[in-house]
Parts: sequence; C-alpha cells; structure tokens
Amino acid sequence: MGDDVTNRSVVSRARAVIPGGAQTGLRAQAYDFGEIAFSGAAGATLEAVDGEVFTDYHLAFGPIVLGHGHPPVDEAVTNTIDEGVLYGTATTPLEVEVAERLVDLVPSAEQVNFCNSGTEATYHAIRLARAYTGNDRVIKFEGCYHGWHDYVDVSVYPPQERVGKRHPESDGMLPEAVEHTEVLPFNDPGALEDAFEEFDDVAAVICEPIPHSVGCLLPEEGFLETLREVTAENDVPLIFDEVITGFRHSARGMQHEFGVTPDLTCLAKAMGNGYPIAAVCGRENLMAQAGGDNTSGVVISGTYSGHPVGLAAARETLRLLETEPVVEEISALGERYREGLEGLLADHGIEGRAVGYGSVFSPQFGVTGEPRNYEDVLGLDEERFAEFARGMRERGHFFTPNPYKRQHLSWAHGERVFETYLADADAVLGSLTSG
Repeated sequence: MGDDVTNRSVVSRARAVIPGGAQTGLRAQAYDFGEIAFSGAAGATLEAVDGEVFTDYHLAFGPIVLGHGHPPVDEAVTNTIDEGVLYGTATTPLEVEVAERLVDLVPSAEQVNFCNSGTEATYHAIRLARAYTGNDRVIKFEGCYHGWHDYVDVSVYPPQERVGKRHPESDGMLPEAVEHTEVLPFNDPGALEDAFEEFDDVAAVICEPIPHSVGCLLPEEGFLETLREVTAENDVPLIFDEVITGFRHSARGMQHEFGVTPDLTCLAKAMGNGYPIAAVCGRENLMAQAGGDNTSGVVISGTYSGHPVGLAAARETLRLLETEPVVEEISALGERYREGLEGLLADHGIEGRAVGYGSVFSPQFGVTGEPRNYEDVLGLDEERFAEFARGMRERGHFFTPNPYKRQHLSWAHGERVFETYLADADAVLGSLTSG
C-alpha cells in the first residue's frame, strides 16, 4: 500500500470505493471522532494503522468472547485449513460434531442448520415458522434487533413519535413485509395476549431473551413464561434470538438460565470467537421441513453454510466455554464495570446509569432507573455520551460512539485494564462536569 499509509489515507480511499467508507453505517460511526482504520488485533487490544493501540470494548459488536486471536482457536482453524477449505457437498465429521455439541448444550436444539450470520439465522427461523403454521404475521418487540432483512428490521430504534407503530429501519423495504410485522412493547405480556386475540394469522413470535441492541432490557418475571404459554396454546413457534446472549452469557444459552425453552433458536457471534458462523436450531418437526432432498418444503441453503473454518473455531470455542470459567470470570468483571461506573456517576453528580448483564455494560446519560422497555431508553443524552466516548478514545479505550449500543468484555480483559478504564472514566466524567 506504500509508505504513506495512514488512518486518514486509508479512510479517504475507502470513501472513494465503499459507500460511507465502511461496510455498514454502524461501522462508519467509528469516524465520528476522526478517521481511523485498523491493522491488527490481539487479546484485548486493537491497533490502528497509525500505530495507536486501544483496549477494545467494541469487540466487533460482541463475538470476541475469548479475546482477539485466541491461540487454541486460531490453531484449530489453521489445522482445519490444512485439510481443505470448502467441500460444499454432503457433510463432514466436523459439521456433525459441532451440531451434536449444540444439541447437547442448547435446550431447544434437536436438529441444527448452520449458516453464516445472525441475520441468516433469523430469516431461516421465520421461514420455517411460516411454513409450519401456514400464516404470515410475525410478532416482534420494540428495541429488539434480529438482522437487516425485511421480515424484522422494524422498530429497532423508532423515534419518539413512532413508538408503538411500525417503523421500517431502512429505505427500500417491501411494504408487504413490514405490514406483516407486528410490533409490541417488551415486558408487556398483556400486549401479546391481546395480539393473539386480535390476529388469527400469527406465524411466529421472535424475541431476544435480553435485548442488548438498546443497552440492556432484562425480562421481568413472567414475561418470557407468558410468551411460551401463549405461543404453545396457539401452536405458534416461539423463536429466541440468542445471537448476542448465546454463549457470551451462558454456554447453554439464556433459555437454560431463564428456564424457558423456545421452539427455534438463532445462534451466532460468540460461538466462533470472531470467525463467521451461525445456526438455526430447534424442534425436530420444525427443522425437518428443510430436509436435504429438497422435497420437504422449506429451502435453507448457502454455499458457505457449515464452512470448516467457522466450524473449527466453534468446536474449540465451545470446548473452552464448557471447560474453562470463561463466562463466570467475564460476567463477574462486567458487574465490577457497572458498579464502578454507577459510583463514578454518583461521585460526579451526573444523571445517568450503567446498564448491562454479564460481560455486557453500557453507561447511559440523562436517564435513571432500571429500563424495562424501549420507551425507557428514549431520552438518552446522546451529546454527553459522545463527549464521554471521545474522551475515552483519546485515553486509549475503543467502543462504538452509538449511545444505544453496548460495550463488551472478553477473557483477555483483566484487572489492569479494568483499573485503567475506571481511572480514565473518572477523569473524563470530571472534565464533563467542569466543562
């Protein structure tokens, strides 16, 4: 690329050939505080092209649960590459082994179809549910993100005036798809019961057990149980989107922790510690609709589905999550981050809160109390969050400047980076107060 490669030159070239200069608008938000491009990652750190080293709390929106370049995972991938990169036909022992592992771990998993992203997994799950019920309408919850496809990219971040209404998150979405997506408030079991009274064409109910795309909404007692009861009574598949919660919060998924078993589950992110892999799994009679002879009714396809690289990463990542205290340690550390931030906000007299669960945390300014639904997240002080994120980046801490998103921890984060984060957060919050 030449000797004059800098953050600015790379981003300038990117903007000439890539819309917005990054693969998604969310990635482009990294430019809010100036051009930045990355050339390396290791453990808990990211290195920019200009040579700056950051402690990484973004972790690619969460899949890096062990740390960047975790040696046992990378070694497993390298060994698999030596045997072949892609077969694209029949099956492999590795594919069977990882599927068996998921069936053993995830309560709802009786059969498994691999794919490459969480968006693909939710798309497949909804298609399976529609084929099973013969219905079209999908029920989702405000503030929950299930991928970018037309079926569900509705009312993830609606503005105040659109709360309680269908709000397509993208131009170009098929109106008929949006019209067949019903949006309900999270933690309102009565709203679900009313929806089933009103509609007789519900194909599926899809839900994140813990919605993390708006920081963190914890399900109140009885909410997930009501979803399970109502969908079972109406023979409508309940889909848990555990793309974020699966494996990061529990090696068996939050469905095991909460004691609520859905009919279908979508998995991705932490399953491969950064390598691309995802899956839809669930009840055998639902999954069997996608039988391999293409005569069973539902097409689930993809040349790169079940790719050996992702499977090798998943096998080793799942092994470590089962045999090592990864989840326990990063969850305990996450609690310390939340407690530390709450204390600093109080010390500086700044209105705000630190939300999260396990190894996920997010400081939110201008709002207080435990959020129970999307409306409780509206009203965030976005400007103050941007000031905080800018100050923290200047001190070597990288996370997305989106105030509705979240920060993550990996097994590579530890005591030293925790103490540095809190000390720098103290300084930044102090500067916000004096400013």
